[in-house]
Amino acid sequence: MIRPHFGPAQAVKLSLTPLLALPLGLLLVSGCAVRPPAVAPADAAVWQAHRATLASLRDWQLQGRVAVQHERRGWNAGFDWRQRHADYRIRLRGPFGQGGIELEGNSDGVWMRQQDKPAVYARHVEDVLARETGWRLPVLGLVDWLRGLPVEGQPAALTWDAQGRLKTLQQAGWQIDFSRYRQVGDLQLPDKILLRRDRLRVKLLVDDWRVP
Repeated sequence: MIRPHFGPAQAVKLSLTPLLALPLGLLLVSGCAVRPPAVAPADAAVWQAHRATLASLRDWQLQGRVAVQHERRGWNAGFDWRQRHADYRIRLRGPFGQGGIELEGNSDGVWMRQQDKPAVYARHVEDVLARETGWRLPVLGLVDWLRGLPVEGQPAALTWDAQGRLKTLQQAGWQIDFSRYRQVGDLQLPDKILLRRDRLRVKLLVDDWRVP
C-alpha cells in the first residue's frame, strides 16, 4: 500500500486545488503568512479542547455533494470520502457531465481512475486532478477542513463560535466559512462548508458522517 503525501494539508497531508479551463496559477496556494486574530482566553480554551478531540479522529468516512462555480461556469457532483489515517479514497460521482472519478492514495502518491480510461498514477493528487480534468481543487487541505480543523503547521487566521467550533478560516489562499455543524456521536462535525478563492467558489454539503 502506498503512503499518501499531504504537503499542504493532512489530503485528501483525501492531497475532496481545476473542472473548467482555469489558469492554474490563479489557484496556486498562497504562501503569505496571516496573523491570527486576538481572542479571549476563555474562548481559546474551548476551541483548543474541541480541536484536540477532532485531531484524534483519524478514521472516518462521509458522503456528500459538491458544487463548484467560476463566474458563469460550474459543475455539481456527489462525492464519497474515506480516510484511514494517511490512506484515502475519494470518489466523485458524475462530475463534469462524465462518469465517476476515483482518487486513491497516500503521501507516496495517488492513482486516478476514470470510466473507460486507463488508471493514471501521480506523485501529487491535486496535480493529476488538474491535468486530467482542468480543475485544481484543494484536496490536501480538505482532509483537515472537512473535520473543521486548520491544516497543522500552515499560517492561518480563524474565528470560532461560542461552542468552540471553527466558524471562519483563512488559509492557503482560501476563505472558508463553516455555516453548519451536526452532532455525530460525541463529536460536532461540519456539514455545510463554503470555500472561496478569487472568483472560484466551492460549496460542500455533507449528507452522512460515519466515524468509529
